[in-house]
Amino acid sequence: MLNRDPAKVIYISGHALESCLQRENCVPVKEWQGEADDTVLLDLIPFFEYVAKHRPADIRTVLASYEGRDIAKELNTKGHYILLQPTYTEVK
Repeated sequence: MLNRDPAKVIYISGHALESCLQRENCVPVKEWQGEADDTVLLDLIPFFEYVAKHRPADIRTVLASYEGRDIAKELNTKGHYILLQPTYTEVK
């Protein structure tokens, strides 16, 4: 336990779903194998910027809207929407 409000916590890991006690806060990413060209964390920057700017009431709702999908790839899809309670907001 991090002793933090789970509505405001994001956990990123190559093993997030296997080891996370609060799966609804997890952003699973490909495990880093030392590749110099790995950009997984860099690719997530637009998502984190958006979250920081819009400050959703509960990040778990936003993460649930991406369940089973790659957040970075979804954001690169033109016209994709991020779920922010209670409406959808278009990412441009």
